[in-house]
Amino acid sequence: MRTVFERLGHHFEGNTIIHDDRETTYEAAEKIAKRRLDRRKNYAIINGEVCEYGEWTQACSGCSPDDPYQRVDAGAGCHECGYTGKRRVGFWGPILSEE
Repeated sequence: MRTVFERLGHHFEGNTIIHDDRETTYEAAEKIAKRRLDRRKNYAIINGEVCEYGEWTQACSGCSPDDPYQRVDAGAGCHECGYTGKRRVGFWGPILSEE
């Protein structure tokens, strides 16, 4: 199920960041974004901006060779990436305006 949440703050516990996230509605996010949002996606309201989650796959930094022209063979890897040679990374970024 897709959701919308608002990030109200954060604190640290040791080396871990703990976010204070509260579920909210698409309607509240649409009021801030001033447009209709895609109900198939997750959104977050962070610092008063509506953000969308972007995600992609890239070579693992722990086991990839330094030479960009060498490729990591399928099945190569390390304990960091689960011996796949790939990592899934992402972040919350502001949605683009439709102007």
